[in-house]
Amino acid sequence: MPNKSATVIITRPQKQAKIWAERLKLENIQSQIISLLEIKSFQNEVEETDLVRSIKNCVLDLDLFQKIIFVSQNAVEQGMEWIDAYWPQIPEGIDFFAIGETTANLLRSYGVTVQDLAVSTNGDMTSESLLSADGLQQIVNQKILIVRGVGGRGHLAEGLIQRGAFVKYCEVYKRQIPDAAKEELIKWLENINSDSGSYLLVFHSGESLQNFQQLLTGLTKEVSANLHQILDKTGVLVPSKRLEVEVINLGFKHCVVAANATDDAMTHAVKQYFWSN
Repeated sequence: MPNKSATVIITRPQKQAKIWAERLKLENIQSQIISLLEIKSFQNEVEETDLVRSIKNCVLDLDLFQKIIFVSQNAVEQGMEWIDAYWPQIPEGIDFFAIGETTANLLRSYGVTVQDLAVSTNGDMTSESLLSADGLQQIVNQKILIVRGVGGRGHLAEGLIQRGAFVKYCEVYKRQIPDAAKEELIKWLENINSDSGSYLLVFHSGESLQNFQQLLTGLTKEVSANLHQILDKTGVLVPSKRLEVEVINLGFKHCVVAANATDDAMTHAVKQYFWSN
């Protein structure tokens, strides 16, 4: 069991952060939420922007696609809300794919049959592992819709296009830094040098890590704490080797890689980290 001074810093969006914090509490692991990522829906936009029109067009043309890929829980929550608004019944003949077990389970909760999900032999759940799915090998001239947030990596689409598919994005939400993030991060950075506690900073996604880096860059003159010392003494947990490289490049010395981003895998990695330190 981790000692009482060991704390997990959760940086994911508030809704998901609270769920995982409760899970950690059951394991007698204390946590603190410093949300570095906020999900903004386009569902209630008053003005019909180009982006909103694009979403509507994608959803209205849903039956023209042979395959639909949801890249995250947020993509499912926001995307299925749009789909439910326009399709009383989901069109037949579409194969649905998901990146990760949690995303797939959430998609199933909407009554959708998931053709495949991204899980490699070593447990990775990434776009790279989804590209190895049997149903995404012979896809010449097939139309594939990727439901995601605005921006993000293009690796999945590039891989599908190389195999001859026609790929379109349906970007149903955007990510932003929460208003309270800067103040909460400053408070934590100022306090961390004054105590002897052990911290594990957790990034479930590349977006949270990028937001941390952006905020940290802007705080060098506002924080009196020794940032290099903090980077040196704070452990980091990420769900992929790709993010581990980014963490090391940022200056952290101690990085742990979980098997994937599921609550089970991340909780297991937290326990292993604290028990071995």
